[in-house]
Amino acid sequence: MGALKFDVAMRTDRGVVREANQDAVAGEPEAGLVVLADGMGGANAGEVASGLAVDLLMKQLVAMRESTAQSVTRDELLEALHSVNSAIHDLAQQVPEYHGMGTTLVMGLLREDHLIYAHVGDSRLYRMHQGEFQALTCDHTLLQELVDLGEFSSLDEALDAGVPKNVLSRAFGVEKAVEADIAELALSAGDLLLLCSDGLTNMLADNEIAGILHAKDMDLMARVDALIAAACENGGADNISVILVRVINSDET
Repeated sequence: MGALKFDVAMRTDRGVVREANQDAVAGEPEAGLVVLADGMGGANAGEVASGLAVDLLMKQLVAMRESTAQSVTRDELLEALHSVNSAIHDLAQQVPEYHGMGTTLVMGLLREDHLIYAHVGDSRLYRMHQGEFQALTCDHTLLQELVDLGEFSSLDEALDAGVPKNVLSRAFGVEKAVEADIAELALSAGDLLLLCSDGLTNMLADNEIAGILHAKDMDLMARVDALIAAACENGGADNISVILVRVINSDET
């Protein structure tokens, strides 16, 4: 199989209800990097946390890639993520109005035939592969944690019992250290990757998202816009961020 290339489209939107946007997105297709963060905190602290996470991670990973002919390693990615967490945590301790701020993060390193991805929090990564839509990340929330521990048999049972939906069990910047989940995945031409904040997944079910991604009469950016528009039509209760990555053959025009 020849080398693969990647088309990227992204957008972040305030949504219908929130007065400010505390999400941040960034991508460098040539460097094979995409990053999305969803900040939390009073005043503009969430915006500061997400923006700092995205900016620092992009700069560090691009610098690592440019300093060596080889790809960024898993250990180097872990080091960069640790550095980002420390920077956000330290700033939160130094500036009173930023105390307690944090951010989710989901990111991907795109290589010739595979993806290295990492996440903390409830921002997600999905893949559409040969028509099948699958979540690649598992939310770091109290709700998911209680189900994983066997306290409840399903997410619906936990919700019916009154467990809050969006209480994070992990986030960047809240503690001195945070454990990011990191994994690798082989990619094929035709795959479609979706990185998104919970402003999308709380408004649209997975099958609704998949239905929009399946649309063959829309280009990549049109699908991003359609996802955000659908989330807004369903209430737009939170900021909505979407990154779409289309995997193509290197000789495809």
